[in-house]
Amino acid sequence: MTHQKLKLWTGIGMATLLASSGAFADQHGDQHHDEMMNSGSHGGEEGEHYQEEGGEHHGGEKGKHHGGESGQSGESHGGEGGEGGEAHGGEAGAAFSYFATGGEGGEGGEGGETGGAVSAVKSDGAYVAMLQMMQGHLMAARELIKSGDVAEGRPHLTHPWVEVYPMADAGLESRGQDDLGNHLKVLAEKAGQVEKWGDISEEFQAAWVDLEKAVKAVDGQSAASVSKVVLALTKQAVLEYDEALEDGRFVAEHEYQDGRGFVLAAGDYLQTKQGMLKKQNKEAWRDAVKALDKLQKAWPTAIPPEQAVIAVPDLYAAQARLELALAPYLY
Repeated sequence: MTHQKLKLWTGIGMATLLASSGAFADQHGDQHHDEMMNSGSHGGEEGEHYQEEGGEHHGGEKGKHHGGESGQSGESHGGEGGEGGEAHGGEAGAAFSYFATGGEGGEGGEGGETGGAVSAVKSDGAYVAMLQMMQGHLMAARELIKSGDVAEGRPHLTHPWVEVYPMADAGLESRGQDDLGNHLKVLAEKAGQVEKWGDISEEFQAAWVDLEKAVKAVDGQSAASVSKVVLALTKQAVLEYDEALEDGRFVAEHEYQDGRGFVLAAGDYLQTKQGMLKKQNKEAWRDAVKALDKLQKAWPTAIPPEQAVIAVPDLYAAQARLELALAPYLY
């Protein structure tokens, strides 16, 4: 056990050191979008349709379809690391690497027997992380539309269906949560028609209730699994932040907004599990909350500031410190 902790802390310490020096961020800046976000359009006709409904192709300033969490395979949702069809790329890469090997804190080797595949059917943690990412997208949409930035918010209504649902579909079906997909599809279809919050509030609430229901239906989550969900959300948030920046300025607002949504979702999820986490280790809980609060400062507003508040290397380091704070729950 002590050896495992030492290995984790050493690894995180090295990540923090590299991030602070800029090397870690530079490497991710060159590679992470190709490897983790696979910025092709989602699912051919389906991806093009919902991008049109949303009023624009996501990826905007960079002139590319976002591709997002579910990557570029449109022929078969297959979903979780390649079960039953082509594997979707995207967030099942770096962000879901917490679930890819060794299971949920040693609980039955969840996360895929090959070490690289992540299954929403086999891994409760990965499944919950996908649901929380959907909520993060919807939180971004709600905040923007309610504040009057409707054009900015519309695309985020499509993201849970277009980007995340293909990964989570089999997991939802296996757990009897089939209704969620229909509600997410309605949100995506109506996104382009939204002019004010009242135009979509009812459909939004229906999807949100189903998401909450799906998360609560997952029984027996351990502190390790909860921690990995938080880390997956914050890892993807940092990757989105990195992708949104060019020469210290935000050139891809939607990526920034996705990151903000994921961090907000991580904070909310962590709070819902505070009783269990405090009972196991109060000091770790306190340290994790502090680390997450510091990380969240990179996203001060729904619309990105003119320049980055926190440099990318420092943000990677902040996420590594969050992982270190959660280490007592992981081992």
